[in-house]
Amino acid sequence: MKKETIIEISFDEKDDYISQFNNTKLSNKLSNYILEECRGKSLSNCITLNVKPNFKINANEKEEFIKMVHENYKTDLQEHTLILRHSNLKKLIIFFIGIVLIYMSYFRGISENEVISEVILIIGWVAIWEAAYTWFFETDKNRIKAKRLKQLAKCRINFI
Repeated sequence: MKKETIIEISFDEKDDYISQFNNTKLSNKLSNYILEECRGKSLSNCITLNVKPNFKINANEKEEFIKMVHENYKTDLQEHTLILRHSNLKKLIIFFIGIVLIYMSYFRGISENEVISEVILIIGWVAIWEAAYTWFFETDKNRIKAKRLKQLAKCRINFI
């Protein structure tokens, strides 16, 4: 049986969860709060939001709220995926630039000037290291964030 991460949310009025700029969007404050409450929780847990409005809310408004929450995190996930794609492309380009620079440092005309050859060699190694570092260490953080956003895009929402 899957474990569950339960996040308690309480509103005093409708303006507490609606963006001040767009009535069909979730407020950034609430979105950040929910994401922050997930920190440190297992990625295998199902996420449930227990919402307690301290005012009358009809079935239509409840459905709108559920849609806002799910759409908010779907949009965040799409943006995160787009950023990752561009980032991976940049890392790949930097990696190949590093290889080319290391190869260039051994060319006859460049290798005769030891200072220029060494500078090009160092820049090449730094480029390769930068790409390798982000692939090995930054990728995990990005995967965790993507998985968390997927969980929130499908989370269960209960009104109590």
